[in-house]
Amino acid sequence: MKNRATNLTPEQIEELRERAHREAGPFTNPAIIGTSVSHNPEWAAEIIGERSNPVGLTWPEVYLLHLAKQAEPDPPPPPLATARRLECERKEKARRQALAEARSREFEEWLHLKAVLEGLGTRVTVRHNYTSHRHLDGYTQGADHIWLRDPLSFGRLRRDAKVVLCWTPSRAKDLDHFPVEGEYDDRMPGCKACLKIARSLAGRVARGEVRG
Repeated sequence: MKNRATNLTPEQIEELRERAHREAGPFTNPAIIGTSVSHNPEWAAEIIGERSNPVGLTWPEVYLLHLAKQAEPDPPPPPLATARRLECERKEKARRQALAEARSREFEEWLHLKAVLEGLGTRVTVRHNYTSHRHLDGYTQGADHIWLRDPLSFGRLRRDAKVVLCWTPSRAKDLDHFPVEGEYDDRMPGCKACLKIARSLAGRVARGEVRG
């Protein structure tokens, strides 16, 4: 038998319907109207029958729910709503797990790129770009970059110490303010340009290219 929104048997529900038909009468009872609230729409639908989402109930139906609530003060969880909630929770858990796994892979890649750069004699860390004037009232603009503690030289690539990996003369004005307060040893760089250069260097090292 499928999950039901009530533990009342069909026979019990039918008895309550017959009782409501006998007792409701032609006039509403304000005390019941003002205080009678069904447990949940699924439960009410199963008690009343035929309705999938009871709205605009008649007085006899309200009275029937009143009787049913007295007969069943603690019904089971509504099956459809519970199933939807569990499915949403499952999807959210899967989304969080996938995000965590992706972040873990990204961090592992960063540790590899960092090891490659430091293998070339250039110590690196991650620093935030505070060059923008829009770091106000909790608003943060700017990426986390790969910050070079030492000079870097590999092939035609040259960088001085104390600049970011993606630094170029044309971008200097946008890459000017990297205070030590914005340094993070446990954060991944988010600058796509820095990462692109680091990945290129890692690939060249893996292929056996020399510094030149």
